[in-house]
Amino acid sequence: MKYHIGVLVQKSLIKIKGYHWKVEIHDLIEDTGKQIFLEKSPEMPGKRSRLWSCEDIVKVLENNQGTSTIEIIYLEFPYFRRERDEDPMTKDVEVKWDGTAFKEMKNLKTLIIKNGYFSTSPTHLPNSLRVLEWWRYPSKCFPNGFHPKKLTILKLPDYLHPTPELDSLSKGLVTLTVLNFNYSKILKEIPDVSSLQTLQELSFFGCKNLVTIHNSVGFLPKLKILNADNCKKLSRFPPAINLPSLETLGLSGCQSLENFPEILQEMKNVTMLFMEGTGIKDLPCSFRNLSGLSHLHMEKNKMCRMPSVLAMMPQLAHCQIKGGSNKEKVSGKQVKEELQVEGILTHFLCSSKLKILDLNNYELSDGFFPLAVAWFPKLTVLDLRGNNFTILPECIQEFRFLWNLNVDDCEHLREIRGSPPFLTKFSAMNCKSLSPMGTSLLLNQEPHQDRWIEFVMPGRIPRWFKQRSRGASISFWFRGNDFPGDALLVAILLTDDFHCNSIQVTPIVIINGKKFSFTYKTLIEQLFVFNLTSLTTTSLCFVNGWNHVVISYQAKQFSEGTYEFHDVQIESVAKEIGIHILKQKRSSIMQDIRFTDPDEMTELIMVMMIVSMVLPNHKKQPLLRETRIGLWALLFLSLTYA
Repeated sequence: MKYHIGVLVQKSLIKIKGYHWKVEIHDLIEDTGKQIFLEKSPEMPGKRSRLWSCEDIVKVLENNQGTSTIEIIYLEFPYFRRERDEDPMTKDVEVKWDGTAFKEMKNLKTLIIKNGYFSTSPTHLPNSLRVLEWWRYPSKCFPNGFHPKKLTILKLPDYLHPTPELDSLSKGLVTLTVLNFNYSKILKEIPDVSSLQTLQELSFFGCKNLVTIHNSVGFLPKLKILNADNCKKLSRFPPAINLPSLETLGLSGCQSLENFPEILQEMKNVTMLFMEGTGIKDLPCSFRNLSGLSHLHMEKNKMCRMPSVLAMMPQLAHCQIKGGSNKEKVSGKQVKEELQVEGILTHFLCSSKLKILDLNNYELSDGFFPLAVAWFPKLTVLDLRGNNFTILPECIQEFRFLWNLNVDDCEHLREIRGSPPFLTKFSAMNCKSLSPMGTSLLLNQEPHQDRWIEFVMPGRIPRWFKQRSRGASISFWFRGNDFPGDALLVAILLTDDFHCNSIQVTPIVIINGKKFSFTYKTLIEQLFVFNLTSLTTTSLCFVNGWNHVVISYQAKQFSEGTYEFHDVQIESVAKEIGIHILKQKRSSIMQDIRFTDPDEMTELIMVMMIVSMVLPNHKKQPLLRETRIGLWALLFLSLTYA
């Protein structure tokens, strides 16, 4: 099968896309394939090998027209909208049959039924089935005599019974790899599945009344995917698991689940773990047996402290912990005491590979920073939105690799006393206690990085921005074949009435009359500093001489009434705009950029040359001599400070 699919891909007849290997096919090819099968038996659908038309399938089932020719049935009733004021729902289409239609389909391999209802349960199911997917399967058990030896995929979404009876069936399912009970509103228990040793995927996503999962689920040697997301009443999960092949574990939305299972042995294949909105309060020490875990996302859980075991994760590079359910204040002192109880040494913590750490709304205090510097010295991205600390201390200078720092919505932050040496992206929106004076240390440091730079914060345009203009636009001239975007910093300052996070700006650059809009829009505070690295000008041919550039921006304001952004007059929000040249970019950059019109300067030089030629005997003309000296001095000063 893999070979045949590969041939189809090479011939561009199908495409394989996405994480779940979605197959895409052109409509014309699909229609051609369907027409080929329709022509084999135009009037008798029961004599075709593939059935997909609702009308044809219902006809076969209700009139018992099934034959051994049928190999695939895909029945999906269309969606309808019942009433204008109600949510979209499926129309209750009922198939009126006697349940015996599958008896003669001895070669049926794939049976997929979505939507609709059946007047009675099936009395026969073919043992030839490889794939069985039946939404709202109408019986608690399978028919007597159904013992499929090659069944690989069994999906029973929206199952209509509290407990599936798998005992009689599971003994013969030696090839089953996928078992699915997603979206069941009645299912309360996952029974013993210890006989399903070949199972690779077990999913019961969105089973809102599921309470218990049998302990055998935690000991399936080939299980790769275990998905229990959005099981709100799930409280009894296997207390210990040993799943050496596990790659994906889903526990998000399990509000009643308080304990994470003990991991008995190393499970190195789980690289990403998402837990959002659970009742889990802490992670056990055995959590470190997830030795391959690199991404951990925990949001709105009931944890009241940062789990100490995270410092022992050998491969953890991205950790996101967002508060929301916890009300207890988490201080650096509290976490430090817990770590001392655990016996974790500082030198061991310093070996952490963590690069991205998100601790949103976690009520962190000032004591967090000294510990974070010691624990996670290799951080590159630190997101601390919505916390309680009051200063950014001097010690954050020890974050040698940190380039992205976000402290939005930290309402108690008053002062910035330190800055990481390679900080290139900083955001301090809606920090109500942070004054322009509190950001002065950061703004007084002229950046020397070669990276993309973006600062959003309260403050004033730094003094080292030599070129400034009142209003919302500023212009300059440059020469050369490349736009010097990576060598220019731009600062936008809003009026005092608009230093809030409801203003969205889109930078605009006009080069020789042609407009270039940035691809990104961003919310800004009182001050927005950025460079022009991301501007793409490949479609423009520059002139041989000097090119004229105008930098401006569009502004939109968020309306809480309509929850939309609306255009605002730029004059009402613009106070000042500035440009700074990063001199270290290249040695000739100062000669290739001018902030006064070079053509006007050329005219001035020509006038001075003519005056010198017409009146060469300036010694006898003291007035002319002083005038020419003044003109040359003016030219010199203009070129020097341009």
